[in-house]
Amino acid sequence: MRLHPPSQHGGSDTGPEPRTPAPGWQSWLETVGLVTALIVIGTLVDRSDPFLLRRGFSWFALAPLLTGLQYGSTHGLAGAALQAAVLAIAWKTGIVSVPDSAAETVLGWLVAGLLAGEFRDSWLRRATQLESFSDHLRGRLEGLGRSYLALKISHDRLRRSTPAASATLRDALSAFRRELSQRGETSLEACGEAILQLFAEHAFVRSATLHAVDRKGRPGPAIAALGSSAGSERDPLVRRAARTGVTMSVRGACEGDGVLVAVPLVDLSCRARAVVAVHDLPFTALHAETLELLAVIGGQLGDAISRSYARSPPLPEPAAAPAATLPAPEVAPLAAPVPAPVKEVA
Repeated sequence: MRLHPPSQHGGSDTGPEPRTPAPGWQSWLETVGLVTALIVIGTLVDRSDPFLLRRGFSWFALAPLLTGLQYGSTHGLAGAALQAAVLAIAWKTGIVSVPDSAAETVLGWLVAGLLAGEFRDSWLRRATQLESFSDHLRGRLEGLGRSYLALKISHDRLRRSTPAASATLRDALSAFRRELSQRGETSLEACGEAILQLFAEHAFVRSATLHAVDRKGRPGPAIAALGSSAGSERDPLVRRAARTGVTMSVRGACEGDGVLVAVPLVDLSCRARAVVAVHDLPFTALHAETLELLAVIGGQLGDAISRSYARSPPLPEPAAAPAATLPAPEVAPLAAPVPAPVKEVA
């Protein structure tokens, strides 16, 4: 199964088609042809000075310059050397007279071909590295897509076999997204309680506070609380999570001031919209799997909040309409943002 089928032009729909290099004979033919064309043009312009050596600008530097830009330093130097060889033959046979500055002119040809070719070679090496990295990322993306589809199919079949089971994390996140889309107000204060309740039901959180983060990455006072928790905007873990967008924990350290885990709600651009400061967890739940779960929930919620900010406000409902309630959970794929990485304070 291929998730990204090739386009009708032979390339992938996830990136541009790779550039095919020209054959070797074509590059050398173009180099010789360009030098020959300049000599012919110079002869037509001035028969006594076909190489245009007595003019203010050495127009013959264009040949090595263009060949170097197109095919690299080797072709640039070869084009300049070919011009110099033809000039030497014409001077030895008495066809043209060479001024005293001819040696400097020939040196300029060589330098023009070499510098232009070096820039082209450096650009080509960089482009090759980027294409290789892009192919690697494309392969990883396709592998992740296959794994996601397999996991989704397995999850849907399990849900159909146990219809009476309680709501899953995916259902809760879907309900949260629908609630944000149906609300006219999308501030963190309006959905703070729902965020903390989701952490309590699916991440073993007993006590926590929610802190909004400004554009400079500074956490503010608590805007929602779960349990008997005080504001923790000055806690080192909360500040570091808000600044870096990384889930921080005190497992194995004592840096936190009453905060066990600081979970940033980050969007796809890795900007922290808010931080959930967890004050109380079961002792057996403070392990790597729980930290990964908290990071995944934080990434999903942060992306949902960011999308709600980007959308235009919905139209107001009629006054007679009943209060909106959360619809029944539906089995539908979620957009899977990259979760915030988990980092433990050493």
